[in-house]
Amino acid sequence: MLSGPAPVDARVRRYTLFVVFWSFELWHPFWTLWLLSAPGVNYLNATLVDVVFWAVSILVAMPAGALADRIGRKPSLLLGIVMWNAGIVVFGLARSLPVFAIANAIWALGASFLFSSGPAFLYDTLTEAGQEARYPKVMSRVAMLGFLSTAAGCGVGGLVVLATGSLQAVLLLNVVSGGLAAATVLTFREPAVPRRPESGLFAQIVTGLRATRRSRQISLLILFQVLTGIVLYVLTFFRAPLVESIVGQNYLMIGLVFGGFFCVASVAGLSFGRILERLGETGTLALTYLLVYPPFLLIYASSAGTFTPGFAAAFAILAQIPSYIIWGLETPVVTTIINRRVGASQRATVLSVSIFFTTLSLGITEPIVGYLATLYDLGLGLSILAVIAAVPSALVLGAYRRSEREAPLPAAPVLPDRGP
Repeated sequence: MLSGPAPVDARVRRYTLFVVFWSFELWHPFWTLWLLSAPGVNYLNATLVDVVFWAVSILVAMPAGALADRIGRKPSLLLGIVMWNAGIVVFGLARSLPVFAIANAIWALGASFLFSSGPAFLYDTLTEAGQEARYPKVMSRVAMLGFLSTAAGCGVGGLVVLATGSLQAVLLLNVVSGGLAAATVLTFREPAVPRRPESGLFAQIVTGLRATRRSRQISLLILFQVLTGIVLYVLTFFRAPLVESIVGQNYLMIGLVFGGFFCVASVAGLSFGRILERLGETGTLALTYLLVYPPFLLIYASSAGTFTPGFAAAFAILAQIPSYIIWGLETPVVTTIINRRVGASQRATVLSVSIFFTTLSLGITEPIVGYLATLYDLGLGLSILAVIAAVPSALVLGAYRRSEREAPLPAAPVLPDRGP
């Protein structure tokens, strides 16, 4: 006797397992250090290599989202995880800037499919069962377990580097968890939700852009995410060198410090549903603002010699914690706000629009910070970027609050799948 479709909870568990395997990142605390250890690499040309990642993402982010809306979530996730893992392995084999750049290009292709298709797959799976209202709670649990997996991966990665003396090993070993993630995707079933994709890929992208433009709140959310995202990612890129400058080449300690950071992110991810329910969308974005920008005062003061070395080390590490709270909140918040306002036919496309504009901004700003870090000081370069982004972020937050008052969610139904 043939069995029927798997219950929605079993399918959600499979997706969660995929995220856990995908997120088990032995390499996370060490990939920047591996890049910087290559001959002739400094902060500036390291960021230029990273710009390749963003340049490729700019080119493929929206096509990847549009393709996911056309061919389905499962094939897009499978393609994404295979290319993501291939990029990491090539990165681990690289010892020259051109090969690092090639690795980043492959890595970016995978990321573009994963970041747009993953949340859309989960939301559509719940929608098929008429349970889309559960998305914030389910996404909170997925985020928590994913971050706990990354925390464990960081700690194990520290042990691997300690045992082998090799930063390269943690990148190459990613094939194990990556292979398990790909195998898990093969067990997925495509969500059976009505989608009416456009006749061509370009038309699909145009329709997604129109859906974004029609919703003032989505447009403001994307702008807010761009401003805060560039600050958070640039800090992420330079976090390992910053921590290494504090604890030295104690790689086990570096892995444990990063593991602790991701434990903080997991708590934030689990708390997301309650935070969004109590603070609302504007309140949650305001909390994001407060967690992103004020900690840079500590980062600057620590790097400027304001404190004794012991206090400077403690404050510099403490200043990283709020950004990991944001890591736990950002994806659930952004995807919930967008999913509430966009139909299934454009869901992955609109999510990719957000990725596109964040990526475009990173490609411009990251080398500037790298230049300032090379010329002056890492803490100074990071702090200048935060100061520049803080004012427009506040203005966008105020505009979002006004738009939410003018068009609260119950009065702003999901946008139609078609139409100018």
